[in-house]
Amino acid sequence: MTATNVKVDYYLKPWAIFFALSFVGITVTHAIIGAIAGGISAMVGGVRLISILAAGLGFLVSLPISYFCFRFAVSKFLLPKISTSIESTVEPLKAAA
Repeated sequence: MTATNVKVDYYLKPWAIFFALSFVGITVTHAIIGAIAGGISAMVGGVRLISILAAGLGFLVSLPISYFCFRFAVSKFLLPKISTSIESTVEPLKAAA
């Protein structure tokens, strides 16, 4: 395997999957949280707090989404390649004669 293939297989592909999943998940979550926070803040009368409240809640909710997307990308695309490369390079111990 060439160095370019290793970089694509080990780094680029898992990162691209992680980025796409987390971007979509966090975007949808921020839209929903922003709408809810904006509606509640507007009803209470705190229009200036909408952006602060939505940003804070969105950040807190995006942390677990990012974690689970990262965990999925690593376990699905990176760990199988690492474990097969380790298994192919490790020689079994020879029994004592």
